[in-house]
Amino acid sequence: MDLLGNPQDKQKIIHVAGTNGKGSTIAFMRAIASEHKLKYGSFTSPCLIDVHDQIQLNGNNVTEAQMDHAFEQLVNVGISGMLTDFELLTVVAFIVFAEQELDVVFIEAGMGGRFDSTNVIKQSVGVIPSISIDHTNFLGETIEEISWHKAGIIKEHGKLILGDTLQSSKEVIWKEVNSQNAELIEINKDFQIRKNSYNYKNYAFDELTPQMLGKHQLSNMALAITAMIETGFILNEENVRKAVIKASLPGRMEKWNDHVYMDGAHNQASIDALVDTIKQYFPNEHIHFIIGILKDKDYKYILSRLEEVATSFEFVDFKHERALAATTLFNHCSHSDKRVTKDIHLIDLHKPKKESMTIVSGSLYLITELKGINS
Repeated sequence: MDLLGNPQDKQKIIHVAGTNGKGSTIAFMRAIASEHKLKYGSFTSPCLIDVHDQIQLNGNNVTEAQMDHAFEQLVNVGISGMLTDFELLTVVAFIVFAEQELDVVFIEAGMGGRFDSTNVIKQSVGVIPSISIDHTNFLGETIEEISWHKAGIIKEHGKLILGDTLQSSKEVIWKEVNSQNAELIEINKDFQIRKNSYNYKNYAFDELTPQMLGKHQLSNMALAITAMIETGFILNEENVRKAVIKASLPGRMEKWNDHVYMDGAHNQASIDALVDTIKQYFPNEHIHFIIGILKDKDYKYILSRLEEVATSFEFVDFKHERALAATTLFNHCSHSDKRVTKDIHLIDLHKPKKESMTIVSGSLYLITELKGINS
């Protein structure tokens, strides 16, 4: 980054890490920025269609010309072949943002935080929506180990906005906060969200009704509001109301049509949230699940939780090097109404399943492929 003039340090940044809720929190912040006429950039992962949708300027995908210009700079300083794909994309994002006049940039950590390529930022407001077990091959098998990685985004004399986490996680984070002489701002302690009302310092916003379903989205919304305030922006209640209604995120309880929802839940915490959301909003619905999961996920736990609310299962093979075979999921599912679809092209999301609501889940990669086939 030194060879490029440290483009990552040229903008005001909100850095989001954590197991779940990163994308939703950034979606709320993007909507809040838009309603307040702020110019913003965002870098998120994974892509939904291609890498262009991971880097956005004011809600628009980065253009090929902008990416080509950024790649030219990498070639000119001689580092184009020295990086992993994600490291390369991270650098490109920072170059693109540095060449724009932006009020704020939202950065999502790719994995963990401490050693993530996005963590080259020297100063930022950090946000951690949640911490749970995921990516154990890289981050460790305990909450404490994973929390240590997430806490790595805390900067010296910086601020961290923290969502609802286990006490064991908080202890790890507090240790990092103290070592960095940073400030910790916690949900339900320093700021509150109660029955669609938000309170923090001299801010009191009422009648906040996000379109994204689930109790956890109220928490993500509150984190987003707090992060924007702590970054120095003065927020207007009516603009915030409009923003949270408009905020949406593909693949997170996304309404595809009148009978199909898509949710990329793929670990314990996100599956728990999905099941809770179904119980809260669709308690009497017949639920047909279309499921595909990566090999490194806790698929036995995922299946056991989904079986609580499922009427039927359809397991599908999809294109990803780490995709778990649909037959493996079928064999480990104890539900009586289940089947395997080997050819994903046979799934027609436009044709409603009789008397059932369909939920596609288990992997964002599965969702992306099905969207492409059914578009």
